[in-house]
Amino acid sequence: MQVIDNFLPEYQFKQIINVILHDNFAWYWNDGVISRDDKNHLYQFTHGIYNIRYGGITSKYYSLFDVVQQKLGVCRLDRIKLNLNPKTVFHRKGGYHMDLRSDDIYQHEKTAVLYLNSNNGWTEFKKGGKVKSVANRVVIFDSNLEHTGVTCTDEKRRVVINFNYDV
Repeated sequence: MQVIDNFLPEYQFKQIINVILHDNFAWYWNDGVISRDDKNHLYQFTHGIYNIRYGGITSKYYSLFDVVQQKLGVCRLDRIKLNLNPKTVFHRKGGYHMDLRSDDIYQHEKTAVLYLNSNNGWTEFKKGGKVKSVANRVVIFDSNLEHTGVTCTDEKRRVVINFNYDV
């Protein structure tokens, strides 16, 4: 696992957050965090940017993330997905999961989570460790590591970008 603070130059990071965190950005309701039948009764909002399973680019904002892909050294992209978790009264875990599944025909090696806003939420790893949500911080890890997002209680929302890719 690798954690990098100030991942992007400030002006490039601001270009991204000025679009994604804007009031008019299109977010889509998801009944669950991991799947529609989640037992933890959490929901989230998402926006798909790219998904190889759906033919590639799924959003007009795809080019906004070219700089991130370049910095990550992406060789083959599988998915870019934005997640927005609303504030909760208590910290809530979304559910442990792997971004790499044994039945996945599009296997990727790495996951990168780029935090768009600072808050008291975090990413937690089942085998130990957590990474706090700090704006412009990225955590890069093997896609077969079980992890979960944890909601925030101090800001209106916790927003991250999830990249699944090969290097």
